[in-house]
Amino acid sequence: MLGSSLVVLLFFGFWIWALLDVISADGSMCRNLPKLMWIVLVVILGPIGALLWLLLGRPAKADWRPGSTDYAAPRRPAGPEDSPRYTPTPIITDRRSAELDKELERWEREQQEREPDE
Repeated sequence: MLGSSLVVLLFFGFWIWALLDVISADGSMCRNLPKLMWIVLVVILGPIGALLWLLLGRPAKADWRPGSTDYAAPRRPAGPEDSPRYTPTPIITDRRSAELDKELERWEREQQEREPDE
């Protein structure tokens, strides 16, 4: 008695989940049938309609939460241009420019010391 009532409760929960998922799904993402037809099938066929929705109608990469729009697509990496303080041309002050000039001179001297004179 308890086992059969548990199975009925699980089927009912699955049916409710599928019905909410169909209702909240984006109509343009439904596969094989229009969204309204999927709602009718899930309501009329019960758990069988819910299973059909899961296998044949649900968006292919949808999350398991009803109506989720997070389609498990890989996210693009965040680069420095995504920062709100990003400027396409770096701001270099006179002081920083002088520091970079000194650094360049130091690197050139090191390079000349490493290479024998020809």
